[in-house]
Amino acid sequence: MDKRNILDRFFPVKYDFYEMLNKQSELTMLGIEALYNWLSIHSDAEKEKLMSYVKEADNVRFDMEIKLIEAFITPFDREDIYSISVVMDRVIEYAKSTLESMEAFEVEPNDIIINMVEKLKEGTDFLFQSLNVLKSNPLKSQQNIIKMRDTHIEVDQIYRNGMVVIFKGTDPMYALKHSEVYHHIKNASVNLENTVDIFHRIVVRRV
Repeated sequence: MDKRNILDRFFPVKYDFYEMLNKQSELTMLGIEALYNWLSIHSDAEKEKLMSYVKEADNVRFDMEIKLIEAFITPFDREDIYSISVVMDRVIEYAKSTLESMEAFEVEPNDIIINMVEKLKEGTDFLFQSLNVLKSNPLKSQQNIIKMRDTHIEVDQIYRNGMVVIFKGTDPMYALKHSEVYHHIKNASVNLENTVDIFHRIVVRRV
């Protein structure tokens, strides 16, 4: 019997932090999907979905933080649980600010915005798949790590290409508004990349 099993026997884990992180990743995935759909149809229903997912993800995160304080034993490092939840939350928060900035600045979706969000969506899909099997099969859960990191690289490349185009234009206000929107999406991707780094550390410690 290893050390982890001995601890579980005498100090059983009170809360299912795997399930809470999995739920948060699912809400993040659904939020990015709602943003992606909104770009195509500008539907109030998709906007409301995103806002609802943001609020629900916040509730999951806050509840998890309370339980981290209460828990005597956690399934893995409590700092990692806290950190991955915080940076994951920033992904969906930046999805929200992307939509709000587009509405405020009257920015219409273009290929740069759509392609960046599409890649972000792929990354959050992979994250959900990975966290879904972290508890049962940590080795399998790491299979998407490279794919998730690749989506960030692609978002970064699309971002740079888009910035080159708008700064070569003759309308400074257009460039300023679009660069603001592009930056929100890039920030979402950066935080997804940070989430992946913490996730990878968790997997390394688990196996």
